[in-house]
Amino acid sequence: MAEIWDLYDAKGRRTGKTIRRGEEIPAGLYHLVVHIWPINDQGELLIQQRSENVQWKPGMWAVTGGSAISGESAAAAAHRELLEELGYNASPSQLTRIACLRRTNSFCNVYTIQLNCSADAFVLQKEEVSAVKWCSGDTLMHMVSCNTLYNYGDAYFRMLLHHQKTQHSASKVVQASKT
Repeated sequence: MAEIWDLYDAKGRRTGKTIRRGEEIPAGLYHLVVHIWPINDQGELLIQQRSENVQWKPGMWAVTGGSAISGESAAAAAHRELLEELGYNASPSQLTRIACLRRTNSFCNVYTIQLNCSADAFVLQKEEVSAVKWCSGDTLMHMVSCNTLYNYGDAYFRMLLHHQKTQHSASKVVQASKT
């Protein structure tokens, strides 16, 4: 069964129009995309290696995420993608939206979630994800420069790494005050 996506105007309002996944998105219209970046107490980010069987960027390391299906909010899509791809059932309060970026043909809602577990604790959707690993911001950027991690753009990574450093610093302060 083909995914159906809602289409949005340039201001992020639903148009009432839909499109099937794989069809060309008409100029001036957009669909909803979500990216979810788990961050652990060490400030590391979780990335996933795409299965060799997927159409877009097989074998490439990338963020957890995907497209919202028709009628789905960005937050609901983020919850669903985490559950499908990593087997993690997040509560709505765990997800923090850090940005909504208008891209070429999508509104990309970027979320973070604080998670502390080993990479092998995740239950991977083998059709889409072949591996996951935690990595530092420096490792992340090195992988981008080596073309092993998908490059979402300089501004995107500056925003993400700024948030990651800020969140990690705040986490250290909270941990220190508890001891």
